[in-house]
Amino acid sequence: MKPDLIIDQIREINPEAVIFDGLNDAIIGMGSQSGKDSLLIYSAKKIIKLLVKGGMKVDEAKEYYDFNIQGLWAGEMTPVIMEDF
Repeated sequence: MKPDLIIDQIREINPEAVIFDGLNDAIIGMGSQSGKDSLLIYSAKKIIKLLVKGGMKVDEAKEYYDFNIQGLWAGEMTPVIMEDF
């Protein structure tokens, strides 16, 4: 499913879900645990590829990802990041 369609669905199911700016192409789906709200799921590999595509070197992208995305906590609606390296 295309990321834009996934975003449309998550907005209907859980309007409070956090959506990372500029990383739509790294969305691989939605998921939830029993009794919890649905959240977006991002691919770590795709996030880094997008950062490189945006002009960062691979090492810079990995460092940026480690400190600014992977460790980000935006509350209970923070997306899940699948480590698919």
